[in-house]
Amino acid sequence: MIRTHETELFTFPVCKLCNNSSCDEDFLFSVALSHWLNQDSILRDQEPTDPDLLALYRQTQGHFNDPKETKRRNILLQPYLGVDPNTGKPAINFDRLPRNQTLTKIVKSIYWLNTGGDILQRYNPGWWIHSAIDTSKPHFIEKHLKTSAVELHWGDRFISHFTIGHSENGVGGFIMASLHFYTNRTIGKGLSWLVVASPAETVVNGKSLYDLCTSIWGAATIKPE
Repeated sequence: MIRTHETELFTFPVCKLCNNSSCDEDFLFSVALSHWLNQDSILRDQEPTDPDLLALYRQTQGHFNDPKETKRRNILLQPYLGVDPNTGKPAINFDRLPRNQTLTKIVKSIYWLNTGGDILQRYNPGWWIHSAIDTSKPHFIEKHLKTSAVELHWGDRFISHFTIGHSENGVGGFIMASLHFYTNRTIGKGLSWLVVASPAETVVNGKSLYDLCTSIWGAATIKPE
């Protein structure tokens, strides 16, 4: 999310390289969240009634009122603008908006926080990023939500369920995390992503952990370097 003086912030420790490399994408991500989650209100030309979604909407609108950044931010957003075929109103092409850097930055921070400061990047992981997952599916609930840690949350705005591999157990560099935005703690609501990072060279019981992840989730979204 983009930092403002009006909005309560949920912050992560990240290195300067990660933070600076994704600042434009962070802005686009916040715009995407605001417009996707509030699209019903926007199409009715109304402000959201939910207090958290209203705060998100007003924060996003404020991004375009900054005299130093308005022009540049409008240029950043321009390639992703279009027209809603059902209403004829201006719309954002949510599927085309870049978001992988922002999502992986969050997951790197979750890994760092829960491993005593271990750096995920040093394991050279591959990444699997699944968008707009349906959290109401029984398989997702039983196999992930009920079996993962959930120590990281920011009110009803953000919560993460995660399973982490630790270096002392021979599986350092692995994390499977679901990121849930503005769900009001209700399955099937808000926006959610499933993000998996798996080290490129770790072997468990004679099998490559990376290959195992590939067999489950298919080709990596971001391949190891």
